Amino acid sequence: MGKGKDFKITAIYGSPRPGGNTSILMDRFLAGVESGAVSSGMDIGIEKITASKLDISPCRECGNCSRTGECIVQDEMQDIYGILIEADFIAVSSPVFFTTVSAYLKSLIDRCQRFWVLKYERQEKIIDKARKGIFIGASGSSSATIFDCPKKVIRAFFDVLYVDYNRDFLYASTDNKGDILKNRKALEEIYEYGKRIGEKK
Repeated sequence: MGKGKDFKITAIYGSPRPGGNTSILMDRFLAGVESGAVSSGMDIGIEKITASKLDISPCRECGNCSRTGECIVQDEMQDIYGILIEADFIAVSSPVFFTTVSAYLKSLIDRCQRFWVLKYERQEKIIDKARKGIFIGASGSSSATIFDCPKKVIRAFFDVLYVDYNRDFLYASTDNKGDILKNRKALEEIYEYGKRIGEKK
């Protein structure tokens, strides 16, 4: 992520399927951000993280972060910690697998136990700026409650990062690759939301 940017956005792609529905939605959001930034003159830095491409292991629950405030596992998550701390806005996308987020994304979130320990156990506030976040989800199910669990996971993730869960974009009955492209309203609303973020932060 470039230094000296007016506003830094971290986009976390949780789907293991390249070009899947939630990835399309995330790309539309970021396209809107870039459009808004051009019209407003904002210098925005965008960091894209694809969870399925990261070499990270799940949380070991070893307790080292309670003792030292640091995660003992030396893998690519060590770089992700810094990116999450620097971000002014965090966008997370994921399809729903067995009523929750993808395993790749869940591993990344679970490794943020370090942030939970820092905030609630050690009471060390390493993030001191107000920031917002969104969750983008898609599910093949049409159940009215299908997003209840994923939303709780993302809320918990945002909470330890001092991120306000600003809103979500959730689309049920969206399973096959490219289904979301048939939903022009969805593509438009997330683009327009991104544009407003780019214009006014």
